[in-house]
Amino acid sequence: MSSTAVRLVPAPPAEYESTATALSSLGLIRSRAPLSEAEQSPNSEIWLTEDHRTAAVWVRDELLDVSYISVQGIESRVLAERIRSALPMDDIPQLQARVIADRDPDVLMDSILRAAVLACSGFDPQAFTFLQWALRDPDPLVRRVALLAVSVTGWRDFSPILEEISEKDPIDEVRKQAARVLNSILRPEGDASAT
Repeated sequence: MSSTAVRLVPAPPAEYESTATALSSLGLIRSRAPLSEAEQSPNSEIWLTEDHRTAAVWVRDELLDVSYISVQGIESRVLAERIRSALPMDDIPQLQARVIADRDPDVLMDSILRAAVLACSGFDPQAFTFLQWALRDPDPLVRRVALLAVSVTGWRDFSPILEEISEKDPIDEVRKQAARVLNSILRPEGDASAT
């Protein structure tokens, strides 16, 4: 049995309705339990297994404009596999393939943000490589989206490249954003362990 949380990102064009249908088809029950006022949001919903020991929490992240499912509880890995079998999910190799096949900036930026959501589950070398590549994209808007994604991961491994970007990027706003991410998130003030 596993109690590790697993994060899943439904592949586009998945909308809430198709996700809810898939979760329901797996025998999950939408929770009707009242949440505290701070937790109430039209952008999240809890789906429980019959024994209420494992949950699939659907979340619409407004900052990143990405929907995902956080599977938590005793059988999180088992339930995550069941959800993957019922609903197509993104993973880093699929995101990389999508941006290679379609160099549209909107597709690229969406893929970068989806990678950030997936990366929140823990360090992933493939996600690191993908985001590092995005930080070097010729389009400054793509680089800024990649900086947002890096800030979401919080991975200090990005520090050397952010130092370089904060000093050498040709666009002032990209340099400033890289410095903010580096100093506020990857190396917060008073953190003696950040060197």
